[in-house]
Amino acid sequence: MLILVLTHYFLTLILGLNYNYMFQIKEYRLDRLTSMVKEMGILRFIYTSKIRLPAFSLRNILILLVHITLASLLFLYSFEQKYLFSFLGITFFLAPLTSFFIIMIGVMITSIPSSIIRSWIRMNAINNVKKSKTVFIGITGSYGKTSTKEYLAHILSAHYSVAKTPKNMNTDVGIALSINRSLTSSTQFFITELGAYRTGELSHAASYIPFRNIILCGLGNQHLDLYGSHEALVEEETSPIFNLSSQGKAYLNSDSVRRNNIDISNVSSVTYGSSPHVDVQLSNVQTSTAGTTGLIRYRDTIFHINTKLLGAHSLENLLPVVALAFDIGMEKKMIEKQISSIQPLQGKLSKHFGLNNSIILHDGVNTNFNGFLAAIDVMKLFTHSNKIIMTQGIIELGGEKRSSYKSILKHLSNTGISLFTTDKLFNTIKSPVAINTFNDVDTMQNAIFKKLDKNTLLLIEGTFAQPILDSFLDTVHINSTNK
Repeated sequence: MLILVLTHYFLTLILGLNYNYMFQIKEYRLDRLTSMVKEMGILRFIYTSKIRLPAFSLRNILILLVHITLASLLFLYSFEQKYLFSFLGITFFLAPLTSFFIIMIGVMITSIPSSIIRSWIRMNAINNVKKSKTVFIGITGSYGKTSTKEYLAHILSAHYSVAKTPKNMNTDVGIALSINRSLTSSTQFFITELGAYRTGELSHAASYIPFRNIILCGLGNQHLDLYGSHEALVEEETSPIFNLSSQGKAYLNSDSVRRNNIDISNVSSVTYGSSPHVDVQLSNVQTSTAGTTGLIRYRDTIFHINTKLLGAHSLENLLPVVALAFDIGMEKKMIEKQISSIQPLQGKLSKHFGLNNSIILHDGVNTNFNGFLAAIDVMKLFTHSNKIIMTQGIIELGGEKRSSYKSILKHLSNTGISLFTTDKLFNTIKSPVAINTFNDVDTMQNAIFKKLDKNTLLLIEGTFAQPILDSFLDTVHINSTNK
C-alpha cells in the first residue's frame, strides 16, 4: 500500500506541471479552461499522457509552490489517518484529479496578488494616458486585428513617432503594460489592439483611453463559446465605436456592419470593403504565390497596391489603414511606398522553406474560421502535387463549431488538399476530403515528416508549441522566402 500511496503522490506532483501549463495558456481563466475541457473531452483532458512545462514566471513559481506544499501536507497527513492512507493508495489512478484540484487552488490563491498587481499596472497606465497628448487609435473585431495594427504602424512610422501594443497583447493588463513601456512624450500615435472574451471586458480594458479613431475589422465566431451568443459578441466588439468623442472617426468593415445590422447612423464613419457602395473600395485584386496586387479607391484617389502579402484578405486589412493614413495627411506616393515594403508577418501566412525542400505556409500564430478559409484559398495558388493542412482545430466556437467545420471541409472539396488533425470532430462530418486524425500532435508530426519533399506544400494552421514549429521550419532559411 505504501508504494501505491507514494505513486499517487509523485504522479500528483509531476502532473501538476501540465495542469499549470494548461491554466497558463488560458490566461489562468477558469471559463477558458472549461471551454477547452468541453472541446477536448474530460477524460482526454484529465488523462493526457504528455507533460508540458509552464513558463518560468513568478505566478507559475508560486502556483507550483502551493501545489507542492498542499500535496505534501495531504500525503503526510494520510500517514496518521488509516482510512485516508488506504484511500490514497487504492485511488492512485485518480492522481490526475488530485493534481488538477490542487493546481486550481494554487491558481485561486495567486489570483489575489495577481489582481493587486494588475490594478497597479492599470493605474499607472491611466496616469500616463492622462498626461499624454498622443493620438490613440483602437483596433477591434474578431479577426484581422494584429495584421491591421502592424500594417498601420509600418505606414505611419514613415512620418510619425508611432508606438503600439506588441504581438497580441490585447487584454486589459497587456494594453496597460504596453502603454507603460512604450508611451513617451514624443509618441504621436499609439495603436491599441483590443481583445475580449466576454461582455464588458473591452470597456474595462480601454475605458480610460481617449480614442480618436477606431478600426472595426471582421466579425466572426471567435470565442463564441465564452460570449454565449453572437449578439453578445457583436455588441462587445463594436462597443468602442459608440464611445468615440464627437471629433472621432470610425473605419468600419462593411460586411461586418451589413451582416450584423449594426446601426451606424450616429457614428462619424468610413466604410471599407469590395462592394460598390463603400467609402474605401478594393478592386482589381490579383493573387499569386509571390504576393498580391490591387487598387484601392478612396476620396477620388486611386492607390496602386503591390505587396508581398499572400491572399486577397491581406488587402482587405489594408483598406482602413490606407484611408486613415490619408485622412491624417500622408501623401499617396508615401503610402504606396510603405505598403510595398511591408513584409509578411511570421505566423500570419508567412512562407518558408521546410524540411526536404518543402514549402511551409506558417499560419500558426492563431486561427479562426475566416482565416482558415483564406489560407485554403492561398494554398490553391500553389502547384505542388502534395498539399497538406496540419491543424488542431479551432477553439471556443461553441455551438457553431460543427457548422464551421462543415464549411471548411466544403471549401476543401475538389482541391486535392489533405487534412491532418487531432480534432476528431472533422472525421464525423461526411466529406470527400482526405481526413487523417491523430490522438496527439507528436503522432501527427511524425506522419507528416514522412511526406515532406520538394513537391509538398504544408499549411500549419493554428497554434502549436514552438518546438513543433521549429521541427518543420528550416531555421537556416526561415526568412529567405520573405525577402
